[in-house]
Amino acid sequence: MIVLNQQGELIELDTGFRFSDALFSLLNFVKNPSPDDALRCTNELQVELFYRDIMNYAFVDSHNQHLADGRFDLAAKNLNAINNLSLDHLTGLKNKEFLERKLLSLENEVYHGKLDDFSMIMCDLDRFKTINDEFGHSVGDDTLSLFGALLSETLRPSDFGYRYGGEEFLILLPNTNLENAVLVAERLRSVINERLQIGNYGLNQVTAYDLEKSKMLSEDTNINDAFFLARDVTCSFGVANYLEHDQSAEALFDAADANLYIAKQNGRNRVSA
Repeated sequence: MIVLNQQGELIELDTGFRFSDALFSLLNFVKNPSPDDALRCTNELQVELFYRDIMNYAFVDSHNQHLADGRFDLAAKNLNAINNLSLDHLTGLKNKEFLERKLLSLENEVYHGKLDDFSMIMCDLDRFKTINDEFGHSVGDDTLSLFGALLSETLRPSDFGYRYGGEEFLILLPNTNLENAVLVAERLRSVINERLQIGNYGLNQVTAYDLEKSKMLSEDTNINDAFFLARDVTCSFGVANYLEHDQSAEALFDAADANLYIAKQNGRNRVSA
């Protein structure tokens, strides 16, 4: 389900949550509701809350407006709380529990003919343990945080990125066949390979940084030696497709995991499908 929060930001909440309590009678707060408004408020698969007109209740008296304001604020806070619970706060990606919900949701959509297909990418930062061992866990956390940001920046709007655990991540790609999923994985691999670095800033501060942004900083400030490269960070990817694995989530997961293992065995920093 997709909603707009109180700040007008679009957020996606996995199916499994019912919005009847939060929506209450939203149509009562929209002036002259159209059939489209009614559809948005009743469609369980895609719900969009439009903040327009809601705080302008010319058709209710001040007492009812006060009650309506309170109920809407409470509903908005509940929606935001649910969305916050779904996030891994280190990487900004959804967490493992919500991956399982979304995977089940995609399976149901394929079964009912509402979705043609989907693919999965499993990815793992190469030799991440050595980063923690050589530079400390704070640099490891910085690396994971920046990796999550680059992943979110690079993925298409229709894709869903999750932190599965440690340095392992999964991506679900609705309406994407195996060939196109490999292209997405290769683009992600290239971005991580070219931009995610660990280095010394100044004389003794080690950190993970985005090489592209550090180059821009150097150009703007005429500082050419702000970062001294300590090591590259790379990632390996395993890709699998739902329809090509008997429409089984378990088989899909196993195939992506096996392909990730192949990518690691073949030298890391590569995509296997």
